[in-house]
Amino acid sequence: MSFEDYKSLVAQSESVGAALMCARVANNLSLEEMAARTKVSTRFLRALEDDDFSIFASRIYIMGFAKAYAKVVGLDIEGVAASLRRQLSAQ
Repeated sequence: MSFEDYKSLVAQSESVGAALMCARVANNLSLEEMAARTKVSTRFLRALEDDDFSIFASRIYIMGFAKAYAKVVGLDIEGVAASLRRQLSAQ
């Protein structure tokens, strides 16, 4: 599957976590590599991918970590943030 195919899946995904994970896989990055690049613990990155927001101290951390993640994998940062806001408000 090409990077463009993954970007299409990301755009269709209702889950920000699934979109982030697809983009990470498309970039051939492990969670450990993502942690090194974003300076965010793998624990939090895994929680983002799983859409498990219960471990975060506040939504500010969720948004900041998701934006850092999106930047590394080449996704539209503001698009990810908007999708995440919608997902969080639906919970």
